[in-house]
Amino acid sequence: MSNQENSTVLILKNISKSFSGNLVLDSVNFDLKEGEIHALLGENGAGKSTLLNILTGTFKMDEGEIYLKGKKVEIRGLTSARDMGIVRVHQELQVIPEMTVGQNIFLGREPKTRLGLIDYDEIYRQSDEILNELDADFSSKELIKNLSTAQMQMVEISKALHQNFLVLALDEPTSSLTSNEIDKLMSTMDQLRKQGKSIIYISHRIEEVFRIADRATVLRDGKLMGTVDIDKISKQELIRLMVGRNITDQKFNEKYVGTNETILEVQNLCGKGFSDVSFSLRKGEVLGFSGLIGAGRTEVARSLFGIDRASSGTIILKGKNVSIKNPWDARKYGIMLIPEDRKLQGMVGTLANKNNITLSNLSRYKKNGIILHNKIAADAWRYVNLFQINPPDIEIETRFLSGGNQQKVVLSRNLNTEPDILILDEPTRGIDINVKFEIYKLIRQLAEEGKSIIMISSELPEIISLCDRVIVMYEGKVQGELLNTELSEELIMTYAMGEYKK
Repeated sequence: MSNQENSTVLILKNISKSFSGNLVLDSVNFDLKEGEIHALLGENGAGKSTLLNILTGTFKMDEGEIYLKGKKVEIRGLTSARDMGIVRVHQELQVIPEMTVGQNIFLGREPKTRLGLIDYDEIYRQSDEILNELDADFSSKELIKNLSTAQMQMVEISKALHQNFLVLALDEPTSSLTSNEIDKLMSTMDQLRKQGKSIIYISHRIEEVFRIADRATVLRDGKLMGTVDIDKISKQELIRLMVGRNITDQKFNEKYVGTNETILEVQNLCGKGFSDVSFSLRKGEVLGFSGLIGAGRTEVARSLFGIDRASSGTIILKGKNVSIKNPWDARKYGIMLIPEDRKLQGMVGTLANKNNITLSNLSRYKKNGIILHNKIAADAWRYVNLFQINPPDIEIETRFLSGGNQQKVVLSRNLNTEPDILILDEPTRGIDINVKFEIYKLIRQLAEEGKSIIMISSELPEIISLCDRVIVMYEGKVQGELLNTELSEELIMTYAMGEYKK
């Protein structure tokens, strides 16, 4: 862990910011020391992303001061922040798949030969030096599209090293990583700390904070709750600081609200990444899909929604055989999918909340060729109020919302089509504890209203506390079907690792 007497690299003093009259940061103070990993924690909507956006030049603060190495600075934009050595690695990686690792690292700052041409030899030489510093297991000449998510994050960190960063902000860097990839990232972070680098670390995974961070600053509703030394606080105390109360284990599936009516039956479905998948879904039921990454869960969901065509098999909806060739077919049959990557596949970040919420049902909002703006606004406000989307503003662009509030907008967009079957792929990824509980309650409420839910999740406690039945997949095949009364992490993992006993 870092030496607490290290010099202070960054000070944010009395930072305030409002959107449409809503105060999202209220006189927040934060400091970062040299050679420190400092966790920035809080629920979705607490102000973490806004604070980082101010630090990296995306937003301009309303009030406050920023000091770098004791000198007051004014950050005028992204380029200004980068020139000062402040670099952010976003949860959604900013890489160009068709370019090499070296080209991505030097993008926009390419060295030139005497003839004014790009010096690729120098690009790859310097890139390999940086990658060697990080103990990377790939070459600078490798195409980005051939890398894993963890390797792509290492490329993003390499970009920051190339810029000789002063402050590196990592925003939910492990949300899409396997346990082995997380270990690798943690090792890289520890290595950077030993080199005296300063890192701001945002994560909703408390165990990671206790594993890697030196200190943690907690925000709640835009206010500073405190800064603590990780080795002097318990996990429960830290969670209480974040949410204002204790969070205990809670089961949402103790009462079965489903019916005996089978709404969907899948028989021997085969496609890319899965084969011979059979299961049924009842009206008002929450059916979980569990398994390790690569087990074929998402592939089955994409096939049911028509994104990918199944090569064979039968889909029976409400007693009738149906052919789902594309998402329009799926929607016609009352099936909607909330995808795993909400920002890439679930919304248009540059659209206002009102437009994202109504995006999948545009025909409802025009009459005689005239767009019914009042009806769009009314429906958008209905969902903003229903799900308590924060900030409560239908005009703000959805990309400026926190991850949990973006997910609420995506849920609103899908529910606005009034589906019978809702497929949720990792619905709480990158979302804080409190908003997770809100979404859990919403899922069970939808089931009580007669909606049928298919939920894919990698979080076993989530599967156990929410689902009425669980399908466990392994290497593209169904390995078992478990009732909620027999669910346990050990049993699910036994099936998920292919070690079940017939």
